[in-house]
Amino acid sequence: MFFYGVSFGSLSASMLLIQYFNKLYRSASWVSFLPMVFNLVIPALGVYLFVKGLMLAKLDKPITMGKALFLSLTMSLIMGLCNIAAYQHIYHNKKDIISDWSSLQYTAIEKKISGDVNIAKENKAKEIQKMKENFDLQISPSSFGSFELMMCISTGMVVALLVFVWNYKHLTIPHLQ
Repeated sequence: MFFYGVSFGSLSASMLLIQYFNKLYRSASWVSFLPMVFNLVIPALGVYLFVKGLMLAKLDKPITMGKALFLSLTMSLIMGLCNIAAYQHIYHNKKDIISDWSSLQYTAIEKKISGDVNIAKENKAKEIQKMKENFDLQISPSSFGSFELMMCISTGMVVALLVFVWNYKHLTIPHLQ
Protein backbone atom coordinates (compact mmCIF):
# COMPACT_ATOMS: atom_id res chain seq x y z
CA MET A 1 0.00 0.00 0.00
CA PHE A 2 2.77 2.42 0.91
CA PHE A 3 4.62 1.54 -2.31
CA TYR A 4 1.50 2.15 -4.42
CA GLY A 5 0.78 5.41 -2.60
CA VAL A 6 4.27 6.83 -3.02
CA SER A 7 4.69 5.70 -6.61
CA PHE A 8 1.34 6.93 -7.88
CA GLY A 9 1.53 9.99 -5.62
CA SER A 10 4.93 10.89 -7.08
CA LEU A 11 3.59 10.47 -10.58
CA SER A 12 0.63 12.69 -9.73
CA ALA A 13 2.93 15.26 -8.11
CA SER A 14 5.04 15.30 -11.27
CA MET A 15 1.95 16.46 -13.18
CA LEU A 16 1.59 19.34 -10.72
CA LEU A 17 5.25 20.26 -11.16
CA ILE A 18 4.94 20.08 -14.96
CA GLN A 19 1.94 22.41 -14.81
CA TYR A 20 3.77 25.06 -12.79
CA PHE A 21 7.34 24.73 -14.11
CA ASN A 22 6.15 24.95 -17.72
CA LYS A 23 3.83 27.86 -16.85
CA LEU A 24 0.80 26.01 -18.20
CA TYR A 25 -1.36 28.05 -15.81
CA ARG A 26 -0.89 31.00 -18.17
CA SER A 27 -3.16 29.62 -20.89
CA ALA A 28 -6.46 27.82 -21.20
CA SER A 29 -5.56 25.24 -23.82
CA TRP A 30 -5.93 21.48 -23.98
CA VAL A 31 -2.20 21.13 -23.21
CA SER A 32 -2.63 23.08 -19.96
CA PHE A 33 -5.67 20.96 -19.15
CA LEU A 34 -3.83 17.61 -19.45
CA PRO A 35 -1.83 17.77 -16.17
CA MET A 36 -5.02 18.58 -14.26
CA VAL A 37 -6.85 15.63 -15.82
CA PHE A 38 -3.93 13.29 -15.19
CA ASN A 39 -3.84 14.52 -11.59
CA LEU A 40 -7.26 12.85 -11.21
CA VAL A 41 -6.66 9.86 -13.46
CA ILE A 42 -3.33 8.79 -11.93
CA PRO A 43 -4.62 8.43 -8.32
CA ALA A 44 -7.76 6.69 -9.59
CA LEU A 45 -5.62 4.26 -11.62
CA GLY A 46 -3.41 3.63 -8.59
CA VAL A 47 -6.37 2.78 -6.36
CA TYR A 48 -7.88 0.62 -9.11
CA LEU A 49 -4.70 -1.42 -9.50
CA PHE A 50 -4.21 -1.66 -5.75
CA VAL A 51 -7.73 -2.93 -4.97
CA LYS A 52 -7.71 -5.25 -7.97
CA GLY A 53 -4.37 -6.66 -6.82
CA LEU A 54 -5.70 -7.11 -3.27
CA MET A 55 -8.70 -9.02 -4.52
CA LEU A 56 -6.67 -11.30 -6.78
CA ALA A 57 -4.00 -12.01 -4.16
CA LYS A 58 -4.07 -15.44 -2.60
CA LEU A 59 -4.58 -14.59 1.08
CA ASP A 60 -5.60 -16.72 4.05
CA LYS A 61 -8.87 -14.78 4.30
CA PRO A 62 -10.63 -12.98 1.45
CA ILE A 63 -10.37 -9.21 1.45
CA THR A 64 -13.41 -7.44 2.91
CA MET A 65 -14.90 -4.22 1.63
CA GLY A 66 -13.99 -2.44 4.87
CA LYS A 67 -10.36 -3.48 4.62
CA ALA A 68 -10.19 -2.51 0.94
CA LEU A 69 -11.68 0.90 1.69
CA PHE A 70 -9.39 1.51 4.67
CA LEU A 71 -6.26 0.55 2.75
CA SER A 72 -7.39 2.68 -0.21
CA LEU A 73 -8.02 5.60 2.15
CA THR A 74 -4.51 5.27 3.53
CA MET A 75 -3.06 4.98 0.03
CA SER A 76 -5.04 8.06 -1.12
CA LEU A 77 -3.76 9.98 1.89
CA ILE A 78 -0.17 9.14 0.91
CA MET A 79 -0.84 10.23 -2.69
CA GLY A 80 -2.36 13.51 -1.48
CA LEU A 81 0.65 14.15 0.76
CA CYS A 82 2.96 13.72 -2.24
CA ASN A 83 1.03 16.41 -4.13
CA ILE A 84 1.02 18.69 -1.09
CA ALA A 85 4.81 18.29 -0.77
CA ALA A 86 5.24 19.23 -4.45
CA TYR A 87 3.05 22.32 -4.03
CA GLN A 88 4.89 23.29 -0.81
CA HIS A 89 8.13 23.16 -2.79
CA ILE A 90 6.74 25.44 -5.48
CA TYR A 91 5.11 27.84 -3.01
CA HIS A 92 8.13 28.26 -0.75
CA ASN A 93 11.08 27.74 -3.13
CA LYS A 94 9.85 28.97 -6.51
CA LYS A 95 8.53 32.40 -5.58
CA ASP A 96 8.88 33.59 -9.18
CA ILE A 97 6.23 31.07 -10.29
CA ILE A 98 3.82 32.09 -7.53
CA SER A 99 4.50 35.77 -8.23
CA ASP A 100 3.88 35.31 -11.96
CA TRP A 101 0.68 33.36 -11.34
CA SER A 102 -0.53 35.96 -8.81
CA SER A 103 0.19 38.92 -11.07
CA LEU A 104 -1.63 37.19 -13.92
CA GLN A 105 -4.66 36.62 -11.69
CA TYR A 106 -4.50 40.15 -10.23
CA THR A 107 -4.60 41.59 -13.75
CA ALA A 108 -7.61 39.42 -14.61
CA ILE A 109 -9.37 40.48 -11.39
CA GLU A 110 -8.75 44.18 -12.08
CA LYS A 111 -9.97 43.82 -15.67
CA LYS A 112 -13.11 41.97 -14.58
CA ILE A 113 -14.06 44.38 -11.81
CA SER A 114 -13.21 47.48 -13.87
CA GLY A 115 -15.48 46.28 -16.66
CA ASP A 116 -18.36 45.30 -14.35
CA VAL A 117 -21.11 47.91 -14.68
CA ASN A 118 -23.05 46.44 -11.74
CA ILE A 119 -20.42 47.60 -9.23
CA ALA A 120 -20.44 51.26 -8.27
CA LYS A 121 -17.28 53.15 -9.23
CA GLU A 122 -16.46 54.04 -5.61
CA ASN A 123 -16.70 50.34 -4.57
CA LYS A 124 -14.48 48.92 -7.34
CA ALA A 125 -11.15 49.43 -5.51
CA LYS A 126 -12.54 47.75 -2.40
CA GLU A 127 -13.94 44.85 -4.45
CA ILE A 128 -10.63 44.41 -6.29
CA GLN A 129 -8.75 44.28 -2.98
CA LYS A 130 -11.24 41.78 -1.56
CA MET A 131 -10.91 39.47 -4.58
CA LYS A 132 -7.10 39.66 -4.48
CA GLU A 133 -7.10 38.71 -0.81
CA ASN A 134 -9.46 35.83 -1.58
CA PHE A 135 -7.12 34.61 -4.33
CA ASP A 136 -4.12 34.80 -1.98
CA LEU A 137 -6.06 32.76 0.56
CA GLN A 138 -7.02 30.15 -2.03
CA ILE A 139 -3.43 29.59 -3.18
CA SER A 140 -2.04 29.29 0.33
CA PRO A 141 -0.50 25.89 1.13
CA SER A 142 -3.16 25.15 3.76
CA SER A 143 -6.03 25.75 1.33
CA PHE A 144 -4.30 23.75 -1.39
CA GLY A 145 -3.59 20.96 1.08
CA SER A 146 -7.21 20.78 2.22
CA PHE A 147 -8.48 20.68 -1.35
CA GLU A 148 -5.90 18.10 -2.43
CA LEU A 149 -6.64 15.76 0.46
CA MET A 150 -10.38 15.99 -0.15
CA MET A 151 -9.90 15.32 -3.86
CA CYS A 152 -7.53 12.35 -3.42
CA ILE A 153 -9.47 10.73 -0.62
CA SER A 154 -12.88 11.10 -2.27
CA THR A 155 -11.57 9.87 -5.63
CA GLY A 156 -9.84 6.95 -3.92
CA MET A 157 -12.93 5.95 -1.94
CA VAL A 158 -15.24 6.05 -4.94
CA VAL A 159 -12.84 4.09 -7.15
CA ALA A 160 -12.12 1.54 -4.40
CA LEU A 161 -15.82 0.98 -3.80
CA LEU A 162 -16.58 0.60 -7.51
CA VAL A 163 -13.67 -1.75 -8.11
CA PHE A 164 -14.48 -3.86 -5.07
CA VAL A 165 -18.16 -4.21 -5.90
CA TRP A 166 -17.50 -4.91 -9.58
CA ASN A 167 -14.76 -7.46 -8.95
CA TYR A 168 -16.52 -9.09 -6.01
CA LYS A 169 -19.57 -9.65 -8.17
CA HIS A 170 -17.51 -11.12 -11.00
CA LEU A 171 -15.23 -13.21 -8.79
CA THR A 172 -17.95 -14.81 -6.67
CA ILE A 173 -20.88 -15.33 -9.03
CA PRO A 174 -20.26 -18.05 -11.61
CA HIS A 175 -21.14 -16.93 -15.10
CA LEU A 176 -23.71 -18.79 -17.11
CA GLN A 177 -22.32 -20.15 -20.29
